[in-house]
Amino acid sequence: MINLGEAKKVTFKTLLENNIKDYQFEGLSLLSKILELDTKTVITENNIEISLEQKNLIEKITKKRIEGMPLAYLTKEKLFFNERFYVDKNVLIPRHETEELIDCFFSLIEKENLKNKRILDIGTGSGIIPIICKKKFPKANIFTLDKSNNAIKIAKKNANEKEVEINFIHSEIIKANINEIDYVISNPPYIKTEMLSKLSNEVNFEPKLALDGGEDGLNIIRDIFLWEKNTNKNNAKKIIIEIDENITSEVKQLANYFYPKMSIEIIKDLAEKDRIIAITE
Repeated sequence: MINLGEAKKVTFKTLLENNIKDYQFEGLSLLSKILELDTKTVITENNIEISLEQKNLIEKITKKRIEGMPLAYLTKEKLFFNERFYVDKNVLIPRHETEELIDCFFSLIEKENLKNKRILDIGTGSGIIPIICKKKFPKANIFTLDKSNNAIKIAKKNANEKEVEINFIHSEIIKANINEIDYVISNPPYIKTEMLSKLSNEVNFEPKLALDGGEDGLNIIRDIFLWEKNTNKNNAKKIIIEIDENITSEVKQLANYFYPKMSIEIIKDLAEKDRIIAITE
């Protein structure tokens, strides 16, 4: 039997030796989750006894981490917009770039009267975007869509935990019957298929469905524009979509084709990379 102090030393050392950059933070996160202790206790206490079963579990989970499985999938949670959300291998892990997407969306619509307006999030994943939108604009009607039933289940779980009312739709956007949508926000799959093999080992643990944008990276974005034209009858006043810098020119050309009379802007993220396309009246 070992104590918590010894478990910390071994876990930190193992993560550090295997090039885990934030080895202390990740070690504390793993130990906190496995031992069901708050982070403060894990940091300050050393003499808590660790059972053989717990020791074996720590070693098993740590091994998975050094093999590349993302921390969020091991702890089953991700901090996003200062809130914790449940995530697992069925959904993309929320990233800082998507926080920037939401901030951009809010800055564009916060001065408008959102009462009874209909906001649609496309490709909800863990449900972070619609949940945060509902908290920000409680009088708006929030709809969210995903073609993965497993993702919808996780998004519903998060919405229930956050006690917000969201309208969930299990469908591909091109087949969705929903209309009269006033605002669209989306973090769709936008990576070109040929680029998937070049992604980091950690990203390869995430669902390809949430990453693969097709040969040109535009498959889902093109479907969004087609749905908005044919089903939503170009009702959306603002369409905000996260993109990859490698498809900037193509997505802008596509947007100009579908929205010749609207303002189209490419917005950079904090790393000065093209990250968002904003289509507005």
